[in-house]
Amino acid sequence: MEKKFTIATYSHFKESDFLSDAYFQEWVYTPTPENEQFWQEVIDTYPQQKTTIQQAHLYLRNISFQQHQPSEDAVEASLQRHLQLIQGLQEVDTAIPQKPRPALYTLRNLLKVAAVIGGMLLLAYAYRFYQQKYQHQIAQTGFGEIRHVILPDGSAVDLNANSSITYNKEWKPGQPREVWLNGEALFEVVHLNKDPNKILSQEKFLVHTKDLTVTVLGTVFDIRQRRSKTEVVLQSGKISLSFNDGTAKDILMSPGEVVAYNDAAKKITTETVAPEKFTAWKNHQLILTNPSVNDILAYLEDNFGRKIIVEDKQLTVRTINGPILLTSLDDALFVLSTVLNTEIVKKDSGAIIMRPRVHP
Repeated sequence: MEKKFTIATYSHFKESDFLSDAYFQEWVYTPTPENEQFWQEVIDTYPQQKTTIQQAHLYLRNISFQQHQPSEDAVEASLQRHLQLIQGLQEVDTAIPQKPRPALYTLRNLLKVAAVIGGMLLLAYAYRFYQQKYQHQIAQTGFGEIRHVILPDGSAVDLNANSSITYNKEWKPGQPREVWLNGEALFEVVHLNKDPNKILSQEKFLVHTKDLTVTVLGTVFDIRQRRSKTEVVLQSGKISLSFNDGTAKDILMSPGEVVAYNDAAKKITTETVAPEKFTAWKNHQLILTNPSVNDILAYLEDNFGRKIIVEDKQLTVRTINGPILLTSLDDALFVLSTVLNTEIVKKDSGAIIMRPRVHP
């Protein structure tokens, strides 16, 4: 489908607008390099729309991830009611003596029956849509916000800024517990089986991201899925990673390991870290390993939704040690501008400029 609008068209779209946009739907259901590039340009140009776009994308992807059917008794009762209604229509027509009518009479009767059957189908569709819509629970955070969520089984999730999870309101016994994540979250999962070596399929806890699925065997772990990179760090317990494209083997992680998957390069890296540094965002701190200024700026853009531009490109490759406070974007930028000897210029367009200070 050829897109009718430019990137600027989507600058003020709401979630409902994206859901009804044909080109957006095509990107969700049949992604191509062309529409992938187009929507990434939309996000890059209007980072304040990123959460809305991700939420609409997630909703369309998962709108039918679980089927809900009415019970057999409900279906049978509905069918009998409509059959009685059809029978009543026939009895009304036969009770009054009438002269033979042309084929239009038969057509009219068929239309009556069709209308009743159509009503049955509409009711069934409405029931299914209602069940799907209201059985799903979505928890999300805005820019600069952290949220604590308790899942139906008592497992706890801390959502970092600009993130969301989708899950069923009720988890039925005998079925895996599943969560869909966009962004970053710290999970503390309730054990259904204390022995991680004997986890049954119905006892699994699954976290799905765009690129991989985490199978939890009872643990505390953090997942960060931003841009084209997914990182998983294990704090305690044991988890298994399976990759959605099927090109890489499953990975069984041990505490202290971080696995990073680059979707663009199809590359997997593994290293050992101090998990508490990786999850320092929970305490409103950013602690990265040998981060460049570019790495820090990307993190701030993802969490606060503002485009940050450093005019002196040589500064972007410098590394900065020590924690950066994330209580607000202004606090983080103040630390950066002090270290880099730059001044902050806020543009009306939404971009923030870091410009070298001019000394008199």
